[in-house]
Amino acid sequence: MSPSAFNPNSSRNLLLAMIATLLVVAGLVFWFREPLAELYFRQHITKTALALNGLIVGLFLFGMVRLMLMLLRYAKEETAIARFLEFLAASKPGQSPKIDPDSLIAHRYLSMSKSWREGMTPNHAALSQVLVAEESTRGNSPKFIHNILILAGVFGTMVSLSIALFGTSSLLQTAGGDTEGINLVVGGMSTALSTTMTAILCYVIFGFFYSRTMIRRTRILSAIESITADHLMPRFRIKTENIGEELSTLIDSLQKVARNLAVAQADQKASEELMRKAIIDHETLMQELTQQVDDLRKIMLRG
Repeated sequence: MSPSAFNPNSSRNLLLAMIATLLVVAGLVFWFREPLAELYFRQHITKTALALNGLIVGLFLFGMVRLMLMLLRYAKEETAIARFLEFLAASKPGQSPKIDPDSLIAHRYLSMSKSWREGMTPNHAALSQVLVAEESTRGNSPKFIHNILILAGVFGTMVSLSIALFGTSSLLQTAGGDTEGINLVVGGMSTALSTTMTAILCYVIFGFFYSRTMIRRTRILSAIESITADHLMPRFRIKTENIGEELSTLIDSLQKVARNLAVAQADQKASEELMRKAIIDHETLMQELTQQVDDLRKIMLRG
C-alpha cells in the first residue's frame, strides 16, 4: 500500500458529516418547533410519553457521542498509518517511525520488531487474530444501541396503544361517555405516533453513521494487514518459510475472514428480520386499535 492509496481524512470527514447532520436536525427542530411542541407536549401527552420519547432520544444521543469518540480515535489511527507509510516510502534504514506509540500500527511494528530481535519470524496470522479480537471488544455500546433503538420505539408504541385500549375499555363500560377514557384514547394515539416517529428518525440517522463507522474500522484494520504483508513481513522475516506452510496459513486466514463475514451477514439479516417483524406487529396493533375505535364510534352513535 502506497501513501497515495490511503485516505487519512476518512474518519475526520465522517465526524464532520455527523456533526453537520446533528446541527441540521437541531435547526429543523427549531424551525418546526411549534408543530413539534404541539405533537410532543400539548396533545394530551402524559408523563409516560415524555419518558418514552426521552428514553429514545437519550439512547440516540449517547450512541452518537460514543460514535464521535470512536471516530476521533480512528482519525488518530489513520494519521499514524499515513505517517508510517511515509516512513516506509522514505526507506531510511536504522530509523524508527515517528508515530503515536499508542496507535495500532505502532503496536504491530513494535511487536514484529521484538519477535525479530528474538530470532523468530513474526506470525502474521496470530497478530491479525489478536488485533481483530481486541477491536471487536471495543464499541460494544454503539452496537447495543443500534440493536435496541428501534425496539425501544416499538416498546413505546405498544405501551401507548395499551393506554389507548385501556381508555377504550373505560368508554365501553360507561354508557354516557367518559372524559377520562376519551383523554386516554387520544393521549395513547398521540404517544404512539410521537414514539414511532422519534424511533424511526433516530434509528435511520444512527444506523447510517454506525455502519459508516464500522466501515472506517474495517478499512483501518485492512490497511494495517496490508502494510504488514507488503512491507513488515519481508523486513522482519528471519528465514524463508516453507511454501506449503505459507499457503496453509493463508488459506486458514481466508477461511477465518470468510467465517467472520458470514457471521456479520447473519447478524445484519437478523437485525433486518427483527425490524421487519416489529413493523408488522406495529401495523397489526394499529389496525386492531382502528377497528376498536370504529366500533366505539358506532356504539356511541347508536347510544
